[in-house]
Amino acid sequence: MNKYQIPNITKTCKILMLLAENPKGLSASEIEERSETARTTVYRILQTLCAQEMVQKKKGLFFAGTQLVRIGLESLHSMEIRSLCVPYLRDLANKTGCTSHLAIPTGWQSLILEVHDSPNPVRVASRPGTTVPLYCSSTGKIFLAHIYKNKLKEYYSNHLPEKFTANTITTLEEMQEEVNKILEKGYSVDAQEYHNNVCCLAAPVRNGSREICASIGITGPSDNLSENRLEGFSEEVITAAENLSKSMGYSGN
Repeated sequence: MNKYQIPNITKTCKILMLLAENPKGLSASEIEERSETARTTVYRILQTLCAQEMVQKKKGLFFAGTQLVRIGLESLHSMEIRSLCVPYLRDLANKTGCTSHLAIPTGWQSLILEVHDSPNPVRVASRPGTTVPLYCSSTGKIFLAHIYKNKLKEYYSNHLPEKFTANTITTLEEMQEEVNKILEKGYSVDAQEYHNNVCCLAAPVRNGSREICASIGITGPSDNLSENRLEGFSEEVITAAENLSKSMGYSGN
């Protein structure tokens, strides 16, 4: 370890990252095991973080606290892509009548960075700061297809994906097939895979280094947004993603 690093702060950071990656919470013993930190040290760190509202405890489980979420959201305001995406999200929402959103990858989660609500009265979408598993969200599946394609086997060997709805893809074989479809079409669809009665479609955003840095998408209720109608908006979403990519310095193939 670098002599200028403080071991307990490093351990604290590791614990905070574990909690951020596990929105359903972790027990103290799970944190001890996954962080490879001694029980007494984990206990002291958690007590300190809870006192500062960086972590909260509910029914024996620990979660990211309100102060940690606030700090994270405030830091997002300084991110270039968040300010750049606003006009594209607004235009996309107006053209499709759906709520539009932008997400970035964070570990095996998709983090909602910005949202523009649908002009229609009925709105369904996660709010900024929300994290969603990659395997059951349209933005997340974009990251799986383009960034984590070669790590799918490793992921499914070490994780048991939760089946949120009857449509959630939980096997490696199904996801590999889904990834191939995404790469062929240029966009991904969430057909009620995370929430019942909610459908989403997303396309990749690239930066000046030609890397996939984000995903832009739309969300709507399935009762008036069938999968066929949703996919009919794919060109609008792809165009929005391409325009945002250009503003990020991407110059095309």
